[in-house]
Amino acid sequence: MAGAKESPRQKMINLMYLVFIAMLALNMSKEVLSKFGYISEQITENNSSLLERITTFENTIQINYDKEEAVWEEKNIAKDKLNTLTNNFLAYISKTKTTPPQKESKAEEGKMLPDYEVMDKPEHFDNLFFIGNGVDMKLTNEGKEFLNQIKIFKTGFISIVDSLNVGRSNPNYVNLIEDATELFDTDTKVINEKGEPQSWFAYNYQGYPEVSINTDLTVLEANVLGFQAELLSAMIGGQYKINATLANFDAYVVSERAAYYAGQKFEGKIILGKKSKNLKPTSIKINNNELDPITSMNGDGAIVLDFPVGSVGTKDITGSITFVEGSDEPITIPVLASYDVINKPKEASIEVVGRNTLFRNYDNQLKISVPGVPANLVKVSGSGVSSKGKGLYTIKPNKGSELVLKITAKLPDGTTFKDTESFAIRKPPVPDILFNGKQGGSMSKGSIKNGAISAVYPPAYGINKGVKVRSFKVKIGPKSFKCTGVRLSSKAKSFLNKAPKGFDVSFKEINFAGITAGQKQSGPSITIN
Repeated sequence: MAGAKESPRQKMINLMYLVFIAMLALNMSKEVLSKFGYISEQITENNSSLLERITTFENTIQINYDKEEAVWEEKNIAKDKLNTLTNNFLAYISKTKTTPPQKESKAEEGKMLPDYEVMDKPEHFDNLFFIGNGVDMKLTNEGKEFLNQIKIFKTGFISIVDSLNVGRSNPNYVNLIEDATELFDTDTKVINEKGEPQSWFAYNYQGYPEVSINTDLTVLEANVLGFQAELLSAMIGGQYKINATLANFDAYVVSERAAYYAGQKFEGKIILGKKSKNLKPTSIKINNNELDPITSMNGDGAIVLDFPVGSVGTKDITGSITFVEGSDEPITIPVLASYDVINKPKEASIEVVGRNTLFRNYDNQLKISVPGVPANLVKVSGSGVSSKGKGLYTIKPNKGSELVLKITAKLPDGTTFKDTESFAIRKPPVPDILFNGKQGGSMSKGSIKNGAISAVYPPAYGINKGVKVRSFKVKIGPKSFKCTGVRLSSKAKSFLNKAPKGFDVSFKEINFAGITAGQKQSGPSITIN
C-alpha cells in the first residue's frame, strides 16, 4: 500500500518493508524470512508507542469535555466513534494474522523463539483469500470479508472526519481524508511487473510467503493507528488554537486519591489548562495561605499542594492564581475544588444478596467491600469462595454448620486492612407449592383442568434457583389420583368434569427437585366455583 502522504516514522517502516520484499524476490533465504519476522516485531513495538500517544490524546479530549462540554462535545463524540472503529478493525487484523511456530534458542538453552524460517510458503494466505489465480482468480468468503473490513474502516474514518464542522475546510483534516482515500484504494487496478493490470488485493497479497503477509498485516495495523493518532492530534490542536489565551485558562486541582483518612496530609497539585515551564505566576493564594510562586512550581509547570486534610467531611480548596500578561495587565484565575475525608475502616462491609444466611450446596451471592478501597484491591478467602469481579462473590458450602471469611485489603495510606466474618450454614428451605401461581382460593373447572402445579423458594430467602415438580397426588372430593409432571392426569381430569361446584381439590405428596430433592406432604387447596 503506497502513494499516501506519510509521516517520517511511517515512511521508515514502509521503506524497510519494501527493501526486504526486494531481497525476497532476489533470494529466498532463511535469513531473509527471519528478517521479515524481526521487522514485524519492531513495527509491533512502534505500534505500542502509538497506542500510548493515542491514550494520551483521548484522555486530553475527555478531560476537556468534562470541563467544557459544549466546546468539546463534537470532538468527544468523534473520539469515541474513532476508538470503536479502529479497535474493531485491529481485532479483525489480529484474528487474520498467524502465530509463528516456536523453536529452541541456540544461544540460550530452554528459551523458545519464533521460527520464522518455516513460514516460507504462500499456501496459507493464498488458500484463505483466493481461489485460482490470474484472470480466473476469485475471492473466498474470507477474502471478500478482508476487503470489506478495509472499506468499512475507510468509509467510517472519512465519515468521522466529515462529522467535524471543519472537516472539509481545515487543511489537516482534508489531508487525512485524501491520505485514507489513497492508501485504502482497493478498487483501482495495479500494473504488475509484467506490465499487466492486476487487482490491488492480488498484487499485494497473493503468492507471498506467510511471514511476509504477516508483516504486511502488521504494517496495516501501524497505518490504522497512525490515522487514529493524527486525527486525534488534529482535533486537540485545532481546539487549543482557539483557546490559546491566558484569559481562557482554568486551574485544575488534581488529588493523588479520591478520599483521605483523618490525620493524613492532602497530596495533589494544581495544573493549569496548559502546562508550561515558561508560565510563571506572580502570586498564589490557597485556603487563605500565600504560596511561594517559585518554590511551589515543579518542573512540569504544575503547582504542588501539600497540607493536612483536616477532620472527617467534605473540604473545599479555594483561592486564586495571578499572572501578568501583555502590558503588565494582571489576570487572576480562581481555584475551586473539593475533596472528602473519611474514617479509616474498622470492619468490612458484607452484604448477602437477598437474605442474611448461607445455604448448603447453593451458590450464595455476596457483595464485599472495604470503604475507600477499590474492589480489585480487596482479597477474600474461605471455603467455596469464588470471585465474580467488582466486589461480587459466590460461596457454595457443602458441609459444616459455619463458614469463616477472611478479608484483607491494601488501604490508600499503604497499611493493610484485615477482618474476619462468620456465617451460619443451613439446609435450604422447602419450596412453596403453587397451582396456577396461587396457594389457594377458588377456580373454575376449566382453570383447574388446564392448570399446572409449580414450586418456588420463598422470596424472603433470595434464592434464584429454579425448582422442578416431578409428580404429585390430587384429591378431588373423596377420590385421589397420582399424576406425573405438573398437570392433572387424564383420569383426574375425567373425574373433575363430573365433580359439582363446591368440591375441594387439594394437592398432596409433591415430589420436587431444586437445590435438594424431597417431598412436600401438603400443597394448595382449591374450591371449584
